[in-house]
Amino acid sequence: MSYLLIYLKKSAKTGLKTFPVHIKNILVPHAGTLLGDKALSYAIKIAKLSGATVNILHSVEPIPGPPPLILAKKQDSKMRKVVEQAAVRGIREELQKRADYCRSKGINANCIVVDGRPEDEILKYSKIHHIDLIIMAKRRKIPGIRGMLKLGSVSRKILEVSDKPVLILE
Repeated sequence: MSYLLIYLKKSAKTGLKTFPVHIKNILVPHAGTLLGDKALSYAIKIAKLSGATVNILHSVEPIPGPPPLILAKKQDSKMRKVVEQAAVRGIREELQKRADYCRSKGINANCIVVDGRPEDEILKYSKIHHIDLIIMAKRRKIPGIRGMLKLGSVSRKILEVSDKPVLILE
């Protein structure tokens, strides 16, 4: 088994200390963007070194309905359900392509589509499925410290609340 080692310098006298980190499950929240693909490529590299499984997750947020009195409640509900089913079907196909790509590289991969707010679903999935590392892309492309201060709401919440290590790419 391979290990991913993190080196921390304690002090000049003690030198470098190594702490083995066993990464078995990596979570990649993916919104279907190029930045999501970049995060996935990092996950693949780390999974090759550690033998980890890559879990690609997409959260489908509820579709807001039309203003009241535009459609009858029954029509609105039916129309929303049809649109959501079509969207989920397309999302599953795209995620499956990415999972198949991981498998072609010798990486075990899962694709998961859930309903709910992305930040809530990412945190919930990471706890329930014993995720060791979350790798995600931030949406806003602002470099440097200013960029870290202006993280998107999802990446900021994950970084602030998660008890798992988080790698955020830009």
